[in-house]
Amino acid sequence: MKKIISALLAATLLLLAGCGSDKNNVTTVATTSAPKSADMLNITSKSKNYSDSVKRYYAVLEAVKNKTQILEKEHNKQIEAENPDKYFLDENYIMTAFDPFILTDFSLTENFSANLTKAEIDETFAFKANGAEIIFENNGENSYRLSLVDEISLREYSVDYNTKDSFRYVLTTESGETTVVNEMLEFGNNANTYFIQSKTSRLFVQFDNNGNIVYFCCSTLKNGSYGNSESIYPDASPAKEWLTERNKDDYMSIYTYENGILTHEDSSSGPWKTFTIYESEFQNAFPLQ
Repeated sequence: MKKIISALLAATLLLLAGCGSDKNNVTTVATTSAPKSADMLNITSKSKNYSDSVKRYYAVLEAVKNKTQILEKEHNKQIEAENPDKYFLDENYIMTAFDPFILTDFSLTENFSANLTKAEIDETFAFKANGAEIIFENNGENSYRLSLVDEISLREYSVDYNTKDSFRYVLTTESGETTVVNEMLEFGNNANTYFIQSKTSRLFVQFDNNGNIVYFCCSTLKNGSYGNSESIYPDASPAKEWLTERNKDDYMSIYTYENGILTHEDSSSGPWKTFTIYESEFQNAFPLQ
């Protein structure tokens, strides 16, 4: 048993050493079209409201996640096939998963609507209230506040929606004299270009008229967070430089897709490491358009 444990520890140390490598890693491959983002990009102006905007946010994010995860999975498959027993020790093997916007409570707001009745509000949010008083306020289709109040704390879920198809969600908690912003998410667009920002991640995506991804860049902070002064709500249209405007040491990862090439830069396990994946080699991995 001791020998087995020692072998596992040695493998783990080798794995960490490989992830901390400073070497660029390149998979040579050919370009195809991106997975589409479903049908949510073309909701008519008559249908626009907060709930539809949330669906569009998910569609945009899912399109980027699908493309990235498929490419990186196929990249890893090549390495696994070449070395099935020790592929995880290969410095070209991608260990990190692409999931930049992890929000625990955002889904609670998906059905915010001016049409919710008191009974529906109490039934829908009782599990989260855990005995706290439930207060739901709305201002037409543009602003919602859900407050969960007990004797020692306040949790407030606020949503503001703009008919230009952008929204801002913030979860704050108050206890005594302390107020904390626990979660923040902003979503906006300008024609076929979409912008998403949370406390620690930013995403810039451009689609063509057929719903295919032309370009995207996604960055996630390792140090610090984005505050109110950096809000993009309701109608900001940041340039691409917005994604990497801080010092590079402040970032944990930067993903860039352009001209059929995915570049994944990562510093989560040590010095910066770069993976370059050419989409055309894996065209059969994508579903039919």
